[in-house]
Amino acid sequence: MSIISHLLSIRTSIYLTRNILRPTSRLIQNRFVSSTSLLLNKPDIKSSTIPLELPSSEKKKAKYNISWKTVTVTVLGGASLIAFIYYLDQRKAKNRRKLQRAAVGKMAIGGPFSLITHDKKPVTDKDFHGQWLLIYFGFTHCPDICPEELEKLAEITKTLYKQKNKQQYPFQPVFVSVDPERDTPELISRYLKDYSSHFIGLTGTREQVADMCKHYRVYFSQGPKVGDDYIVDHAIIMYLINPNGDFVDYYGRNKSAKEVADAIEQHMNTFKEMNK
Repeated sequence: MSIISHLLSIRTSIYLTRNILRPTSRLIQNRFVSSTSLLLNKPDIKSSTIPLELPSSEKKKAKYNISWKTVTVTVLGGASLIAFIYYLDQRKAKNRRKLQRAAVGKMAIGGPFSLITHDKKPVTDKDFHGQWLLIYFGFTHCPDICPEELEKLAEITKTLYKQKNKQQYPFQPVFVSVDPERDTPELISRYLKDYSSHFIGLTGTREQVADMCKHYRVYFSQGPKVGDDYIVDHAIIMYLINPNGDFVDYYGRNKSAKEVADAIEQHMNTFKEMNK
């Protein structure tokens, strides 16, 4: 009986080991593995935390972070500034050249004169200071050229008078007779009314007229007489004088009224800019 009891005891032990203790051991093992996995897969709180301050290398990178857009805007801005400075320099140089030409012209053309108007008023060059003068030399008995040039002068005057509100100084067309023997103030007055009421006619003694023509480099010569009639040969030029009394420019017969008016307007604008 003791042997049988012993064998039953052994069988019972084997049964407990297989059916009770082994599952428990497996359960414990599984729990241990799960705990280990959780620990291994647990996020690193320290590594996932956003740093309060960038590393020095990142600071340097952020400090010098320049995009192509920034470079392009900078280059374009610099180029625009250089172009603007160049424009101002060229404008100053252009005005300087004009002043130099005006200074040369002042020495060569123009000067004092003393004549009388078609209203019989004595005048000198100083009486016209503060005005733009466009002076034409001719005579009332001229058959064709003078009428053509005076019509052109009238058209120039009409154009510039439309813009007189834009200009600082008034524009004054002037007719100077190179035939003082026949061109009396009364005759000049009647003659100019056919062209423009804005014209001022000037005449005087032959010496006075010759003196003014000398200053303005105007050639004139009386031709042979046929009875009481004769032709006066003269230069066909209009002279522009600025408000300071200085010669600025001249215009020949080949220039149209529009070309002359445009050129005068440019001189007026330049003078205005330079005397601000």
